[in-house]
Amino acid sequence: MDRQKQFFRNALIYLLLALAVNAVLNAVYDRTMIYHRLNRNQDRQFEEYNDTLTFLMLGNSHDMINPEITGNSFNYASPGEVYTQTYYKLKYILEKTGKIPEYAVLSVDPANFSPKAENTIKFDGYWRKYVDYPALARETGDYDYYIKWFTGRFCAYIGNYKFIYMSVIFLNADFSLVKNGYRPPRDYRNFAREPDRNALGLERATSYLAGYGNKPDKGPETYFRKILSLCRDYDITPVLVRMPLTDEYLMHASKLVDLDDLDRQIEGIAAEETGNYIMIDFREALSGKPELFFNADHVNPRGADIISEKFRAKMQAHIKP
Repeated sequence: MDRQKQFFRNALIYLLLALAVNAVLNAVYDRTMIYHRLNRNQDRQFEEYNDTLTFLMLGNSHDMINPEITGNSFNYASPGEVYTQTYYKLKYILEKTGKIPEYAVLSVDPANFSPKAENTIKFDGYWRKYVDYPALARETGDYDYYIKWFTGRFCAYIGNYKFIYMSVIFLNADFSLVKNGYRPPRDYRNFAREPDRNALGLERATSYLAGYGNKPDKGPETYFRKILSLCRDYDITPVLVRMPLTDEYLMHASKLVDLDDLDRQIEGIAAEETGNYIMIDFREALSGKPELFFNADHVNPRGADIISEKFRAKMQAHIKP
């Protein structure tokens, strides 16, 4: 009997130690993970933002429109963000902060509607602030969202060892360059100097578009519609932007999917949800200028500023015909 009590006592001690170690690791990861820190810095800047909010940029790292150029703007885009997360973030902003933009700016490249996009929801330790995982589980029938909520809440570091490594590298990251939520694009590579741009274009296009059918994936489409519905309810005009892509990316993307047909379908969805939207196409605006890209599908700071200037000119034409 004494040996049995000793066993259970040791097992309990081990369990408590494991829980304590896990709690410490989770807290350290949550506090130091580079994307968590970047996103929470955005949150703080948005809380402090008191200017007129004409443009609110939403979405992922493709949405590089500089608020300092457009004026009266905040860029709330974050790396790897998908429409599901954007919907919940916008819902939170509109319901909790009282800050309602005149225009919500959102990229609408077919890659945003790909099967891959629906399967890349990550950074749960940060996103639990916004995303209703139980609601997602009910709506989609995918009960893995309960697991995502649990891991994000109690052990977010598990499986994210790549980001632990990145976080160590960027432990002393300088956030002073982030203004009105805008993170200047990466600039330590130049696509024009890549020895085999064709192969890199193929790699990026395939990673986003392989397995695509002939219509937008149902998951991203559902939450794209929800975003547009929120805009309609709050009298916000959606500005749908096709951001620049390199010639190499577009060449291979057009072989994988029918870009024109997908574009028409995406615009059709926007027309169904809200007739009051603006479409701006910058997809080929930087054609023949690989020096304005970081990689096959992301502009560098120079490219972002050029597109921001073009965006400002286009919107001024809409606002003041």
